[in-house]
Amino acid sequence: MNWPVIIGVGLLLIALVVFLIRRNMKDEEEFEHLVNEDYHKSKDEEGDAVSDEITK
Repeated sequence: MNWPVIIGVGLLLIALVVFLIRRNMKDEEEFEHLVNEDYHKSKDEEGDAVSDEITK
């Protein structure tokens, strides 16, 4: 067998796996941030327009 080629391909595969794991973790953090910030707020959190007008 041609050991240098096998070792080279193995190192490239390991580098690819490490790259994909890091990218997946980064994308997961961005997705969680997007999901946490992209929800409809309840009227209590937005400030109820009706009760704000009554108190003025």
